[in-house]
Amino acid sequence: MVFTSKKDLWMGIVIWTLIAAFIWIFYQSAFVQMNILGIVVMIVMIYLLGTVWFKTRYKIENNTLHISYGLIKKAIAIQDIQSIRQTTNPFVAPSLSIHRIEINYGTYKTIQISPKDIPAVVGELQKKNPYIQLDN
Repeated sequence: MVFTSKKDLWMGIVIWTLIAAFIWIFYQSAFVQMNILGIVVMIVMIYLLGTVWFKTRYKIENNTLHISYGLIKKAIAIQDIQSIRQTTNPFVAPSLSIHRIEINYGTYKTIQISPKDIPAVVGELQKKNPYIQLDN
């Protein structure tokens, strides 16, 4: 099952403002100053931000939770998940929303994700591992 990320308005404003700024710098580099390095760097930055916005998703397949955040990919064995709790931690995470779940797995490992349908993700994970502790 594939779950898309919830996208907060503020995150959209930040990402799309950066993309617009990079497009402006690309234009300046390509048509005003002819700076090849600037062109290449801006294309890469626009591509990276676009993949973060359009490719952030969470997939439960077999006994693994696959997390995709732009070009970054992570796989977590569902049997290693010990607990899940809701959080609004604003720090860096593979999510596009401040409304997240924090997944504790392995030995002292934590990751935060922001699926649109949090109860569905938690339910699917609990089907695969009924020993997951839910902290509110």
